Amino acid sequence: MGLKYNWNYPQYDETFLNDLKEYNISENIAKILDSRGINKIEEVKKYFSDDYEEGYDPFLMHDMKRAVERINNAIENEEKILVYGDYDADGITSTVLLVETLVSLGADVSSYIPNRFEEGYGPNKDAFSKIIKSGISLIITVDNGIAGVDEVELANSLGCDVIITDHHKIQDKIPKAYAVIHPEHPEGQYPFGKLAGVGVAFKLAHALLEIYPDFLLDLVAIGTVADMVSLTDENRIFVKQGIELLNEDPRIGIKMLLELSNITTNIDEQTIGFYIAPKLNSIGRMDSAKVGLSFLMAEDASVAKSLAEQIEEYNVQRKEITENIVKDVIETIENNDVKNKSVIMVSGDYHEGVLGIVASNIVEKYQRPVLIMNNKEGILKGSARSVFDFNIYTAINKIGDKFIAYGGHTLAAGFSFDEQNFKEIEKALCDEFDEYKNNNELKSTKNIDIVSSLEEVSYQFLNSLEVLKPFGMDFEKPNILLENAKVIEKVYFGADKQYLRLTIADEVGNLECISFKDNMIFKDINVNDTIDLLCTLDKNYFNGRTKLQAHIIDMQVKEFLFEDLRYTNFDETTISIDSLKLSKDIDNKQSNYYCYKDLDNIDTEYSNIYLLDIPHSLEDINKILELKPKKIYLICNDKQIMSEVYKIDKSRLVKLFNIVLNAPNKQVNITQQLDYLLSLLKTNINSLKIMIQIFQELNLVKVENNIIILNPSYETVDLRKSSMYVKMENIFEVERLLLKDSIININKKRYHLKSDIFYS
Repeated sequence: MGLKYNWNYPQYDETFLNDLKEYNISENIAKILDSRGINKIEEVKKYFSDDYEEGYDPFLMHDMKRAVERINNAIENEEKILVYGDYDADGITSTVLLVETLVSLGADVSSYIPNRFEEGYGPNKDAFSKIIKSGISLIITVDNGIAGVDEVELANSLGCDVIITDHHKIQDKIPKAYAVIHPEHPEGQYPFGKLAGVGVAFKLAHALLEIYPDFLLDLVAIGTVADMVSLTDENRIFVKQGIELLNEDPRIGIKMLLELSNITTNIDEQTIGFYIAPKLNSIGRMDSAKVGLSFLMAEDASVAKSLAEQIEEYNVQRKEITENIVKDVIETIENNDVKNKSVIMVSGDYHEGVLGIVASNIVEKYQRPVLIMNNKEGILKGSARSVFDFNIYTAINKIGDKFIAYGGHTLAAGFSFDEQNFKEIEKALCDEFDEYKNNNELKSTKNIDIVSSLEEVSYQFLNSLEVLKPFGMDFEKPNILLENAKVIEKVYFGADKQYLRLTIADEVGNLECISFKDNMIFKDINVNDTIDLLCTLDKNYFNGRTKLQAHIIDMQVKEFLFEDLRYTNFDETTISIDSLKLSKDIDNKQSNYYCYKDLDNIDTEYSNIYLLDIPHSLEDINKILELKPKKIYLICNDKQIMSEVYKIDKSRLVKLFNIVLNAPNKQVNITQQLDYLLSLLKTNINSLKIMIQIFQELNLVKVENNIIILNPSYETVDLRKSSMYVKMENIFEVERLLLKDSIININKKRYHLKSDIFYS
C-alpha cells in the first residue's frame, strides 16, 4: 500500500482482453477499459463510436416542451427576455450559450450575472425586482440552483414568468416556476442526470433551434470541464466534439487568452482545466463576471485582446491574494492552539472570492478538515474543504441550526454563521472528525489501471492512451503503477520548496516525476531507495522541448526480503556473529553455521540469514522463510551447479522411453548401446543412471544384467509421482531462482508452499 492511499490492484477478465484483440485494441487500452467497468464488447463499441447523431431527445426532460412554447411565444410577442446566470465558468458559458441562441431566433434578450460579494449565489429578490421593473417578462435562470422558492414567488406576483434550467441537487421544495428543466427531475425521463449547467442550457438550445447546435459545443466543453461533472456518457461526447471545435475555430477571445499563456499546442481537456477555466473563474472571484460574457462573445480582435489581458490580470491578482491569505492562515495556525485541533477553523479580513482555494491549500498541508472564513460585521462566511471520505456537508448538517445558510457535498461546502456560534461549531465538528478517525482508516483508495515497469514507459505508450480522451471526473487519466524503480535524484523546488521532483531509473532509462501536493508525506523517500510509483503520465513542454513526465499520485519504498551479494566476492568472515549462516556441508553450531538438513532444529530468531550456497529443495526455502528474518542475503557461491552436471528433463525422459518402447523385444542393452544413448539424449552417464532410476520408481521398466526391459503392463503415469524426479526438478528450480534470476524477480516470485510466507 502507498503512503497516501490504499491501492486497489486490477483484476482483469482475460476472456474480455482476448476478445478485444480482434478489434485491434491494444492490451493496455483493454486493461484500462476493463478496470473502468467498460468490459463488454457493446460498451467498448459505444465508447469509441463517433456516430452520436443528436444525442438524447431534449424533450425527455421535464417541462422542456412547456419552456420552448413559452420562449417562442415571448419571441413572437416581442417580450423582453433575460438570462440570469452565475459567476463561475459553468454559469458564464451557460449564459453566453443561451443568449446567442435566443439572439439567433430574433429574441429581445439581455443577461444578468449577480455579484458574488454583494448579491451572493443564486436568484436574488432585489435583483429580480429591478429586472422586472425594467420591463422583463420572462426570466430564464442557468446554473443558479433550484432553491429560489421565494424569489420565483416574487416574480410570479409581479407578472413575470421564470424558467429554471439547472443541474444542482434538487431540494425537497421545488420553486413554482413556469417551467423547471433539470436532467434529474423526478417527473422527467431524461436518461443521463449528470449534465453541467451549460449542458442543460445546450439541451434547451437544441429544443429551441430544432437542430443539433454543434456550433455551440465549444462553450459546452469549457463549462462541463470547468464544473468537474462526470465525464461519461453524453458529457464525454459534448467535450470531445467541443474540443474539436475549439481547435478548428476557436473564439477570438479564447485564442487571445491562450496566446497570453504561451499555449501553442492543440487544446484538450487539460488546457481547459488548467488554463481556460481557472481564468474564467477568476473574473467572478475578483470582480463582476459580466466581463466574461463580453469576452466570450467578442468578435473584434482588439476588444478580445483587451478583455483577455484584463482576465489575465484578474488571474494574477487571484493568485497573489490567495498566496498572501494562505501565508496568513498558516501563520495563525502555527502561532496558536488551532494547530492541535482536529478541525482547523480560521477567520479574518479575507477576500471572499478565494476562500475555497485557500481552504484546499490548507487541507493539503495539514491533512484535516478546514474552514476558512471572512468576518464581516460579526457574520462569518466562508468555504470548507475535507479530507479522506469525511463528509463535511453531513457534519455541518447535523448542527444546521447553528448556521445561517450552508450547502455542499462530501469534500466541500459553503456556509455562513454568527460568530457567537464559533466555539460551539468548532467543538461539534472536531468531535465528529475524531469519531470518524476512530472508526475509519485515514486513507482513501486509488484504483490502479495498469501495473507496469519503467522499461515499458515511452512516448509510444503515452500516445496510445490518446484514444481514451477526454479524461475527467469518473474517467480520469489512467493510474499507472511503475514497479521497482530506483530513486536517483530528489529535489524540492518552488519559492518555498513546496514542490517535489524525483528522478527514477532502471537499467534502460530514467523518468522525471513531479508532485505539487502533499509532499511532506514523501519526506522519508531517499535517493537509492527502490520504490513502486503510482502516477499519471504526461508530456512536459518547456523552452520548445518536449519530454515525458510522470505526475506523482503516491509511492511506497520496497523493503526487499532478499538482498543480492552474488557476484560480489563477498568476504564471509565479515558476517556478524549473531547472524545465521546456512550451507549444504558446513556444520559449526558455535559460529551459527547450520546445514540445510538441520533447519528443523533452529529455534533461535535471526534478523539476518546468509545463504552460503544453494539449498536443494523448495521446502528448504520455505523453512528459511518461516524463520521470518528481516533480510536474507544471497551469496550462493556453489562450486558445483547441479543443473550443469545433470542433464535431466521431461523431453529427455520421453525420448529415452520411446527408445525402449521401439527397441527389439522392448529391451535396450546399456553396455552395448551406451555411446548411442548418451549421444542421442545429449546427456552423461550419471544423468542416464538417474533417468533409469526414475523409470524404475514409476514401474515403467526393470533392469537386469545391465539391460533395460520395458514393463509389458506399464501404464501412463505422471513423472511427478517419482520422488527422484521431483527432487531433481526442485534442485534445478532453486538453482534457476537463486543463481540466474534477478534480485527483483526473486523478491517478487512466490516460491512457497504456504501463503503469505514469501513476499516482496
